[in-house]
Amino acid sequence: MTRTPIRDASPETYQALLVLDGRLKKSLGPVLYDLVKLRASQLNGCAYCVDMHATDLERRRVPTRKIHGVGAWQESPFFEPEERVALAFAETLTGGIGAVGDELWAEAGRLLGEERRADLIVAVGAINTWNMAGVTTHLQPEGALVEA
Repeated sequence: MTRTPIRDASPETYQALLVLDGRLKKSLGPVLYDLVKLRASQLNGCAYCVDMHATDLERRRVPTRKIHGVGAWQESPFFEPEERVALAFAETLTGGIGAVGDELWAEAGRLLGEERRADLIVAVGAINTWNMAGVTTHLQPEGALVEA
């Protein structure tokens, strides 16, 4: 069954999400934001978003080993402390609201500062919204072999 993507069904809402995305990319930096979006998308099973954010990271010249390592970031040697705290936030908040412990909260504040930590919370919420839209409307990566 074909489902209308939100960009077509509600162009104003789609544009508002794009504006929010632009603000979060500016605050967090494009690579950190894409790492967060990739990890949340992996957890949510959104093939469209996983493909998009992995491709965006490739375009930003992030090493392939690092992109592949996102799913096992805790064990991977390829991530800086800022990236680790952001990926921990992505996993924790994608797993449930209110699950960020005091230690992670403090570490994020130390590494990112107040504003970027606040923006990180919104960033995880934003990618979860994009993932809900992608999964619900059966979006598929460009060049997909099978249409959902």
